[in-house]
Amino acid sequence: MNIIVDVLHGEDLVSQVDVERLAEYVLTQEGCPENTEVSITFVDDEEIQRLNFEYRGIDKPTDVLSFECDGYDDEFDDGDAYEDAGVPDDEPFLLGDIIIATDVANAQTAQFHTTPSEELHVLLVHGLLHLNGWDHVHSDEEAEEMEARERELLAGYGLPGIR
Repeated sequence: MNIIVDVLHGEDLVSQVDVERLAEYVLTQEGCPENTEVSITFVDDEEIQRLNFEYRGIDKPTDVLSFECDGYDDEFDDGDAYEDAGVPDDEPFLLGDIIIATDVANAQTAQFHTTPSEELHVLLVHGLLHLNGWDHVHSDEEAEEMEARERELLAGYGLPGIR
């Protein structure tokens, strides 16, 4: 797997998280192929607000944005979603890009009773799940399922009890 990390803001905070290891763990657990590529960028409030407005029409900062690239057919039953995506094994499967606002993550620690490091772990898992077809905007049931999967992955990674 190719995990590309770019820290444009919040170096001290991001250095507390093994971003590549957690991303690879989540992608493996979600059944992504070995040729998966994902980029993860850490930015300031101004940049995430600009992107949030440009792509979602919402003119305020958010904590994490996910942009799917190659994608896959999430209407399958056979567990071969990534094989069905039509990307040859010898080419990168460009899963997508995740943008995380480190200042927003830091500010959310009071709301969620987490540490800044824990909050970054949650946001990274959350963003990766979005790239893997998980969603939480259409129903409370979807949100509960996605949050349960986040907790399951964090616990499996060795971080139980976050959020």
